[in-house]
Amino acid sequence: MLEVIEDTLIDSIKLLPFLLITYLIMEYIEHKTSNKVKQTIKKSGKFGPFIGSILGIVPQCGFSVSATNLYSARVITLGTLISVYLSTSDEMLPIMISQSVSINVILEILLIKFFIRNAIWLFN
Repeated sequence: MLEVIEDTLIDSIKLLPFLLITYLIMEYIEHKTSNKVKQTIKKSGKFGPFIGSILGIVPQCGFSVSATNLYSARVITLGTLISVYLSTSDEMLPIMISQSVSINVILEILLIKFFIRNAIWLFN
């Protein structure tokens, strides 16, 4: 049990500087581009959920977090936020890649998720 805790602490200490630097870079980029991004997102109008579902397919929790921040700042609608949440692939892709699932199967699943999400959006 002690070995598990020790390994966890060592891995956390190794990862912390990388996460800190990544966070600082993301905050700097967001600060420099926030007005342009907000204006572009506001102009997207009804296409917000469509764009959100495209961005959500890319596996990175940053999109979900960014969408949540934009929603809390009243930049995007609830529909766009839900679209991003429904289409995110953060949990699925690492598991499928680690199990050596065929790239064709992964792409098929991503496309199905994209089309289902946008079919719902089109009919609402």
